[in-house]
Amino acid sequence: MRSHINIARQAILDTDWDTDQLQVIEAEIDARLIVEAGPGTGKTAVACARLAYLIREKDVEPSNTWMISFTRTAVAEIRDRLHSYVGADSYAIRIATIDSHAWSIHSGHDPKARLTRSYEENIARVIELLKSDEDVADELSQVEHVVIDEAQDLVGQRADLIEGLVERLPPECGVTVFADEAQAIYGFSDDSMGRRKGGASKPGKALLDRLRAERSPGFDTMILREIYRTSSPGLRKIFSELRKDILDKKRHRDGFHAETAKRIQEFADKKGLKSIQIKVDDFTRDDLLLFRTRGEVLMAAQFCDLPHRLRLSGYGATLPAWLAICFSDFAEPYLAERHFLDLWATRIENKATPQYGPREAWQHLLRVAGRKDGSVDMQRLRRRLGRARPPVELTLPEYGLQGPIVGTIHASKGREASNVVLLLPNRAEFESVEAEVEEARILFVGATRARTSLIVGESNAFVASTLDSGRVHRSARNGKSRMVEVGRDGDLTARGLVGRSEFSAADATAGQAFLTSAADIVTTYKLEADPDLDWRYRIRVGDEGPYVGVMSRNLTYDLWEILKNKNQEHSHRPPRYVNHVQGQGSATIVLDPDDSDLATLNEPWASSGFVLAPRIAAFPSFFFSQR
Repeated sequence: MRSHINIARQAILDTDWDTDQLQVIEAEIDARLIVEAGPGTGKTAVACARLAYLIREKDVEPSNTWMISFTRTAVAEIRDRLHSYVGADSYAIRIATIDSHAWSIHSGHDPKARLTRSYEENIARVIELLKSDEDVADELSQVEHVVIDEAQDLVGQRADLIEGLVERLPPECGVTVFADEAQAIYGFSDDSMGRRKGGASKPGKALLDRLRAERSPGFDTMILREIYRTSSPGLRKIFSELRKDILDKKRHRDGFHAETAKRIQEFADKKGLKSIQIKVDDFTRDDLLLFRTRGEVLMAAQFCDLPHRLRLSGYGATLPAWLAICFSDFAEPYLAERHFLDLWATRIENKATPQYGPREAWQHLLRVAGRKDGSVDMQRLRRRLGRARPPVELTLPEYGLQGPIVGTIHASKGREASNVVLLLPNRAEFESVEAEVEEARILFVGATRARTSLIVGESNAFVASTLDSGRVHRSARNGKSRMVEVGRDGDLTARGLVGRSEFSAADATAGQAFLTSAADIVTTYKLEADPDLDWRYRIRVGDEGPYVGVMSRNLTYDLWEILKNKNQEHSHRPPRYVNHVQGQGSATIVLDPDDSDLATLNEPWASSGFVLAPRIAAFPSFFFSQR
């Protein structure tokens, strides 16, 4: 039973917390805690309430608090929740992913910091700065409390980084770490299926093991026990009983993965669905379809003709189409609210369907690049939106249009949905019991995304290959062609949309006009290899429509890599035409004012820096022809 302890006396929020939650929220400022929190126990709410309590009741300065999350999507959710608790103070809290926090330290204290360095190099340099740089030490001396989310997934260099950060924090700085070891799934990729990708050895000691080791100051453990996400009897058994088995190392043995799958099927609301029976069209925007591998996700999405969303690695955070529709020809340094509302009324109202209205859109712009006089600094806006990771306030949480979400279990970690369809692999081979247990954890994570109902089905295992670039390909059903992933990060650039070498000014205008009209609808494109562009693929609307873009050389290089892997690079060549390339509406690409690519673009985009792009996510067939 939930213990109804009213904390309305606090200014956090007008609600009740159970005893375990309240103990975490009201712990001392300098407490160092590991909070074990299974799915559905209110972890995110408690994490945010913990900071809100310290800010409101203990006078902690918001700018002296950090929230370290695992994903950008979680960052957006946390920021929204904190805003509901502490209002404008939430914008002063440093809420970011571990990679963003690391880059903030690196770029702020190392004049040689460059985004072009590898992840490993950047993290290694930050760890070095944590150990030796006095300016970093001075910055950390101001921190009063740090909250770390999803700590069970921090291994390898990320664990090294957080361990170094915690050791460098002043002793009086509190640290609250949330984790669930039953959901530790990032030792394996979403393509590995029981085999460690690339045969790499398991990363070093996990962060939780390091924090639990005897040292001063030590961490105390607290547990959130009560499940609030679901009232479904079957789901509650998965959340509790199955979780205990996942954590019980005495139960780990050969066959554990199959046993876990069987128990999930027993507890599910419905079972027996076959992947070949699934039509994404039959589901609603409240539904989440989860597959084990990205190849299965791409297959399901390729044959869906209605709007849907992808939750899949390799598809970057997208900016909504309304940004480019409003600002494609806007070259003034500052934007006033009245001008923006006029742009919205003439270009967006009744023509596009953003998730919010003009007033909320304006508030987003102000938070990202607002000035003291109430206007928006367009140069600053472009610099922030032109980053590889733009601000979460203006990014879309999923890649696609409004509709059901199709994704991998890995990419859906930390998310939930009313109804979940979980497709279990019908065959799985494992190199070790350890690998089998990790795959069982992945099934557990997938099953616990559900709030109301869980449908368990079976997916047909098929062989898919992944190139070094991350692009997936597999033999098509007809056996005569190869299905190849199209739409990954880097497949489309601003030059490929409105570049002077690729388009005349008139053709670029026609392409952007079409993308404006198709901002919220599913469109089927055709790829046509152009010999004048080194055989890069032009993107055409049907057989007679306008060209809306040109694919980058990334796709062409990968097609030749496929042929090379099949020892056919001298006998075959990529196709001249590719049909059935799906686009899920349009998105915005923004170029920093200092981006060298601006000089290659047609006007007005060379001046504005805002360009529309088709939001392509496809797995079409490529018929490689003999030379």
